[in-house]
Amino acid sequence: MKRIRTMTITLAIAALSAVGVWSASGDAYAETETEDRPVIKVPRGGGRAAFERHGCITCHMPDGRGGQNEGGYGADLRVTPLTEDQVAFIITYGRTSKGMPAFKGLIDEETISLLAKYVKEDLRLKK
Repeated sequence: MKRIRTMTITLAIAALSAVGVWSASGDAYAETETEDRPVIKVPRGGGRAAFERHGCITCHMPDGRGGQNEGGYGADLRVTPLTEDQVAFIITYGRTSKGMPAFKGLIDEETISLLAKYVKEDLRLKK
């Protein structure tokens, strides 16, 4: 009986470990493909998840207010006068003179678009 219990616990731990490795392995997508339909990719988590996953909260804080931190000073994204396209451009190419690194090649264009939309729509201070 003890042997069966030990084996069951071992298998449960292995299964949970496999799920943890799978979920931590980058972006999760739901895909479907049939003979008459193209592949449909649906990013999971949205802008907020990407904001956290790519470390934006390190400088800009979880609520986007920015401020002084270990790496310097993060801009307050809640009041940015930039357009969504300009935000995407800055995420892509950075502003090294202000401490903003470039993420071209590190974050795909679709996710950069998602981040820019999140900054302009969800972080923006409501009047």
